Amino acid sequence: MMRYLGINVVINTTGEDVLTIAHAMKPKPNVFFLDINLPRTSGYDIIKQIRSDPEFKDAIVVAVTAQDADAEIPKCRAAGFNAYIGKPISRMRFPRQLRRILAGEQVWETY
Repeated sequence: MMRYLGINVVINTTGEDVLTIAHAMKPKPNVFFLDINLPRTSGYDIIKQIRSDPEFKDAIVVAVTAQDADAEIPKCRAAGFNAYIGKPISRMRFPRQLRRILAGEQVWETY
């Protein structure tokens, strides 16, 4: 959906080497979408790495998950995520959600 909107996207399905990849990108990413449950790590582990990296500590980080929102949203807020979008992601709502997130709004939506 982001490519359709004209946004440069890099996909990492395992969560490994996220910062190595991000540091190599030109231009540097300003938004990270993290699934909470990844095959080899978790979104919570990756956000710790992002927040501890001086170059990306202020990046926008969005949690994307099908986990129970009532349980996960408080954990995501505490972990330093800027937003939360529950799965399945709505093709109709996502462009609006993305615009709001890029404008600095904290979006916490379960669908």
